[in-house]
Amino acid sequence: MKRLRSTEQADATFTLQQVQAQLADIVAESGRVQIAQDNLTRAKVLAAEHMEDSKVRFLLLRLQESAGLNEGMAEQWATLLQECPDDLQIVRYCATRLVKERRLEEALSLVDHHLPDATHDASRLFARAKLLGDIRAHEQSDALFRRLISQHTDRNMRAEFAKRLRKRGLLADAFEVIAPVVKHLAPGSKAAELAEGLASDYAFYQRFESEEELAGKDVRIVSMKHAILHFRDRKIAEHAMGKSVSVALVTGSLGPGGAERQLTRLAGELTRMAKSRKRRSAETPMRPKKVEVLVKQHTEPTGSPKRQDDFFLPVLTKAHIPVTEINRLPAVSVSHQAVPEGSLPRLLEQLPPPVHYGVTRLAPVLRAKPFDVVSLWQDGTCLFGALAALLAGTPTIHLVFRGLPPNIRKDRFRAEYPELYQALAQVPGVVFVSNSRKAAQAYAEWLDIPIERFHILYNGVPELATDASAADEAMWAAFHASTGDATETIGGVFRLEPDKRPQLWIKLAALYLKEHPHARFVIVGDGRLRENIEALAQELRVTDRLLLVGLSNHVGYWYSQMDASVLLSRYEGLPNVLIEAQLLGVPVVSTPAGGAGECFVENETGHLLSDVVHPDLHEACEKLTSIVKKAHSNEDVGVRSRRRAQKLFSLEAMLAKFLSLCIPALSANDGHIDMAPERGLMRA
Repeated sequence: MKRLRSTEQADATFTLQQVQAQLADIVAESGRVQIAQDNLTRAKVLAAEHMEDSKVRFLLLRLQESAGLNEGMAEQWATLLQECPDDLQIVRYCATRLVKERRLEEALSLVDHHLPDATHDASRLFARAKLLGDIRAHEQSDALFRRLISQHTDRNMRAEFAKRLRKRGLLADAFEVIAPVVKHLAPGSKAAELAEGLASDYAFYQRFESEEELAGKDVRIVSMKHAILHFRDRKIAEHAMGKSVSVALVTGSLGPGGAERQLTRLAGELTRMAKSRKRRSAETPMRPKKVEVLVKQHTEPTGSPKRQDDFFLPVLTKAHIPVTEINRLPAVSVSHQAVPEGSLPRLLEQLPPPVHYGVTRLAPVLRAKPFDVVSLWQDGTCLFGALAALLAGTPTIHLVFRGLPPNIRKDRFRAEYPELYQALAQVPGVVFVSNSRKAAQAYAEWLDIPIERFHILYNGVPELATDASAADEAMWAAFHASTGDATETIGGVFRLEPDKRPQLWIKLAALYLKEHPHARFVIVGDGRLRENIEALAQELRVTDRLLLVGLSNHVGYWYSQMDASVLLSRYEGLPNVLIEAQLLGVPVVSTPAGGAGECFVENETGHLLSDVVHPDLHEACEKLTSIVKKAHSNEDVGVRSRRRAQKLFSLEAMLAKFLSLCIPALSANDGHIDMAPERGLMRA
């Protein structure tokens, strides 16, 4: 890295041209987010005396983009564009920023304003086609490029279009675009080098897939698929039963989510077991010898709104569990890694960005510090971690799914996922794990993988204490006094966020109150929709019967005040809040989101609504009335719910199941993992 002048030197004695030159150097060397973040403070000091200059502000904004800053960026770019309305570079950054903020229509309007389609100027249309591609309006960009190359003989247009198609992985399409002019390209020119590279790559990939299969297909995904399949005949040494195992738990963040909580809890239990001197039990005949957590990112980016990516870090630190932040690891190119000869190195050079990230950052550390088990939690982590673990020679690789598959949750879908999982299903040592049967069935159907390949690892949920803080007790006493006529308390524990549908919950409360005027309601949790909820409660006249507790460290206390708990989520994995309620003997009513129906016994300790997309509130009222009446008339309801929850969702059950997945048996005849039904889904 070029050595830059110290911060102390960045003062007003520099000329404007010197400041511009130094900022340009900083921007040029800040290709990685971490480097850009580290350089940002110095750049701001350097630019401070020259902020009236548009080029200085342009360079500083580019650095902020590289550093991953988001807050106020669109407004700053818009202000700069007002000063420099004819600068197409600024137009480009304005438009791409809008796309980052999912404001695609505004980005398109900006392009239309500065580079209208109605013009007959070929150079302006060429610029428009490039800008449309930059904002990922690929269908419109491709159509305009094709129109231009059909109407004009400018070979630069073809070369630019082919280059962009290749960058998107569309190798066959890029080759088709450049092929008609290959003979006319000047030897040694960039266009000629591009054409030569395309021809070479196209011939290489036809060793794996036919021309028909490659057409319109991203060869980065093809590379990923066949790099994984390189390991389908790998041999795994037998692991002696009872021998200790080393475990790496890998996740995207340590934020305040259910998956992160469960991973943190599992890491703690495994670590305690590793340090314990107790003899192994029949349920857990194997002991972990080393447990570490590897997280993509937990450090908050400088200048960005706090996302709490480090929420569970203090818990891991207190338990002395080593945590490695993958983003801070050096990127080691494939050419500098020990990779088998043949086609694999070339495949590894052309991977989807997340997979390339894992191969260059995660694979080297897993190779330098081997683990018996690498457990990858959630789809995004599976995407960047699976091939890395294979390259490192990890014997057992868990793909841990925490909810419904991304084909159902479209905002989380990536084209890589089906090819990734279908290829991994053919590799020995890869174990498919889900925290609910519902999710396992959905993944199996989507991927056309036998359900027997999936194991169920239910959440381990500790029973909550029912003690309270003085503040909680005072809050409840005041509410209890103001609703002294109440005969039942309906509660809910959830974040006030769109997926949890708190507005629907308030509407249910209003409807239920009409039929049960002596009911009262308690919601424990907070979120972005709190003000919305308060306004809706006021509008529906339930405010006097509703207590919004907010965040609480004594959730068990609030459960102990409830006669029933209600969850109306649109999406869930395996809802811990339902398990917590059951552990304390509280019956539940829930939408059939994710594995909600597996948390209780229908018509005994809870009720499941019929529809998750459009829940019928009248049905919810009927079922809530039924379960409250049953709980009031039969104390066994609480006893049964506690007993079942303790058996299925205890920390001990989770630990035993996880350790049983750490050494998958290999089939004697074909070397693939033996995933017979009795060892998989049916013996969760």
